[in-house]
Amino acid sequence: MALTSSDSSRADAPFAPSLRDSAQNWVSSLDQALSSSLLSLVLYIDAQSLSRECFSARLAYDLPESSIEPASSVRELQSNGSWPRASVVILNTHGASVNSPEVAEDIAVIAVAAPNTPLVLLSDLDGPREVIRAIHLGVRGYLSTNVSIQQAIGVIRLVEQGGTYIPLSILTACERADHASSCQPLAEKQTFVGFSPRQLQVLKALRQGMQNKVIAYELGMCESTVKVHIRHIMKKLNARNRTQVVSMTNALEPDLSK
Repeated sequence: MALTSSDSSRADAPFAPSLRDSAQNWVSSLDQALSSSLLSLVLYIDAQSLSRECFSARLAYDLPESSIEPASSVRELQSNGSWPRASVVILNTHGASVNSPEVAEDIAVIAVAAPNTPLVLLSDLDGPREVIRAIHLGVRGYLSTNVSIQQAIGVIRLVEQGGTYIPLSILTACERADHASSCQPLAEKQTFVGFSPRQLQVLKALRQGMQNKVIAYELGMCESTVKVHIRHIMKKLNARNRTQVVSMTNALEPDLSK
């Protein structure tokens, strides 16, 4: 007996929702896969479970453009056999000094396993010697746990994009050293953190909106010398222009110009 059109519709009806649901699930899975492949990877290493889980969750919230991968230790990552291709690595050392063999070894292992990946160090210690030693070991950003979460996110984004972050305490120490120095602008020695005291003064002036001629007058130097300092500052911050220099430093250390 031949089926009528109504019989055919009823026969196909049970299969239609199933087919439609399968297609929707497939599209959803494809969207998720594509989204995941476009996200940058932030690798967060922290031996303490509670802080690892809490900070990872906060990073995921404040860095929606990134995928957060937590790990308990550098050894855990080594044991997995393959190092994740991260855009930035964050190592939380808590109260351990960078002078300790364990921390120094972790930094060295990360440098070998991910030579082109910038490293941010998160620490309870913020003394100048700690920061200096970390920078010498290749750390691109030093974060004290005393900073706000907004500041921390700004630093992570800066380092991920190729910049370098030095805490205000070090910049202040360099500035104090400048007051006791009588060196000439172009003959002065570069500080250990990569910025000379004169460059810090020029950076302050830039943030105050001064033009090159005004900066030269205020600091008692030639305008050509000001331009040289600005080029060096832009290079070290990986900034394209002076406006970006100001915006980047304002986001990180709003009190630097005071």
